[in-house]
Amino acid sequence: MASTVYFSDDLKHIRETAADYFRIIAKDFNGGPVGLKVHFGEGGNKTHIKPGWLKDANKILKDPVFVECNVMYRGHRTIRADHIETAKKHGFGFLPIDILDGNMGEDSIDIPVNIGRTKTAKLGGGLARYDKLVAVTHFKGHMMCGFGGALKNVGMGLGSRPGKMDMHALISPIVNGKKCVACGTCVSDCPVNAITLGKVAAIDSGKCIGCAHCIAVCPQRAIDIPWNMSNEMNQILMEKIAEYAYAATRGRRWWYINFITDLTYDCDCMGFDQKKFMGDVGVLLSRDPVAADQASLDLVKKKYGKDPFIEKHGVDGQQILAYAEKIGLGSREYELKTPK
Repeated sequence: MASTVYFSDDLKHIRETAADYFRIIAKDFNGGPVGLKVHFGEGGNKTHIKPGWLKDANKILKDPVFVECNVMYRGHRTIRADHIETAKKHGFGFLPIDILDGNMGEDSIDIPVNIGRTKTAKLGGGLARYDKLVAVTHFKGHMMCGFGGALKNVGMGLGSRPGKMDMHALISPIVNGKKCVACGTCVSDCPVNAITLGKVAAIDSGKCIGCAHCIAVCPQRAIDIPWNMSNEMNQILMEKIAEYAYAATRGRRWWYINFITDLTYDCDCMGFDQKKFMGDVGVLLSRDPVAADQASLDLVKKKYGKDPFIEKHGVDGQQILAYAEKIGLGSREYELKTPK
């Protein structure tokens, strides 16, 4: 059965379109609080969602709260205090901000899934405070998934730090020997003694459990994730993201708003001002995350003339859509409607 996707290409009145969508959502939600799952943008990024488009949420929804989890790499959103400061610098301080996985990703809950590659999804513990949520997503490219849409915003975005590492399970953190000063901070903080210290720190990938705590605590930012992945690893990552999205949505009411604007080839995790590669397309709303992302991709391809993300990254994002449909997250069949 085709899912309903509301779509507006009125680019002069995006805030008004978002307000119309919030009214549709408010009719479906009975009370609050309502978690608005957003990506605030890494420090220095300027193509994240414009916060002004969301300011009517406070007038329409009951007790809206921006919710997010910390990232696993070292940046401006690794630790809760820095994350909230970055969000406010980017203009999101007009609503409460709830970082769901604690100060450094330690607040994690296990959600049994038993689908595909994931037996238990590790999500931000604070998700238990919300049963009504809206994924507010900037649709754009992504080097490992082709594109980043609602599925990635929910699946990867709500993973705690151990969960994010679980989704990247085929890779372990690595030490940059040129940055490491052998201070020993990572060694003393590793919960499984997977790090030894010589002239520089060394991580035993066989012992590493993927908690990524070493990335967060390293004062020299010498530990990171090796991002170059094979096509097989990309496929596994996409499947795990879908499985985590499945875990995050079970037993909760969700809506999905995709802003197909400020289109860039890479994620808003990039901490610099990215160049847009095409014009804005519009904004859509659905209760179905698969339909929302499929419609977004189709609209981009229609305007661009082909899939720009395959052209740039060599990764077909249709893989995550097909898999998400397979495990029951939604349908790739949709019907575009004009919001009333």
